[in-house]
Amino acid sequence: MTIERILEELIKIFVNIVVPGLAGITFFALAKFVKHIAPLRALVSSAQTYKAAFWGFLIFGIYLCLRPVQVLAGPHPWPLIISCLREFLLIGIFGPAGLVAILTLCYGSEKISKYWVMVIFLLGIGLAVLFCLANAMAIGGSKEIVKLGKLTAYDGLWYDSGAENVSQLMLILFVVRLINPAFFLFIAGTLVIYHSIRYPEQKKKQYDNMPKKLLILGCSVYTFVIALVAGSLFYGFRSVPDQWAIYHFGALIAGILETISLSMPVRKEVQISEHAD
Repeated sequence: MTIERILEELIKIFVNIVVPGLAGITFFALAKFVKHIAPLRALVSSAQTYKAAFWGFLIFGIYLCLRPVQVLAGPHPWPLIISCLREFLLIGIFGPAGLVAILTLCYGSEKISKYWVMVIFLLGIGLAVLFCLANAMAIGGSKEIVKLGKLTAYDGLWYDSGAENVSQLMLILFVVRLINPAFFLFIAGTLVIYHSIRYPEQKKKQYDNMPKKLLILGCSVYTFVIALVAGSLFYGFRSVPDQWAIYHFGALIAGILETISLSMPVRKEVQISEHAD
């Protein structure tokens, strides 16, 4: 095996295994941190906000860390099974949880009724089921994507499956993902940035760091949305289902921004108290 081939395989390992693993660990840490600070932020936002954020971060961390499992589990049907599990978590739980967390953060849990929370999650689950059905019909087998020594990684075929209706199935996958989580999170990011700009003056006097925290949070959400849409759009030009590197790098950057936002105190003069055990 030539040096060029080894480098090519190492890049694939980095993209498919290392980056999503690091991004997943970042969101696991965020979930733990959110659970820790939730009681300390009770006066700033509702408990429902942090509960939704905790589950959203946890589920997204699982989604990212299952990517290495997906490619290393073996040939078909394992890439199909784990891909569908990952996408159900992303579309059915993470997208709705992220939107609910932002809605309750911006408007308060008393203004977001259980009915609307249920509607958002039912819509997310319905779209997730549709995505998984189309995904199962589109994958059609597996192919080797990385082979380095005894390490062999596989992924689904999608366009290479040869199915007559694969283009229509891929369009379904693209549209579903464009709606959820992309559009769900776009709404969430827009709301939180708008809330940072229009943060009530009365609250700003007491929580003077909140507008900056919210702005960074909004940028974090937008970063993943842009990566998600860009990665999905590439399939129309490259005839591949996704550009995984864009997704995973976008998620990693979003996680770093989210970490910065959450680690900032709500008041500028507070430096350590939220982090004390």
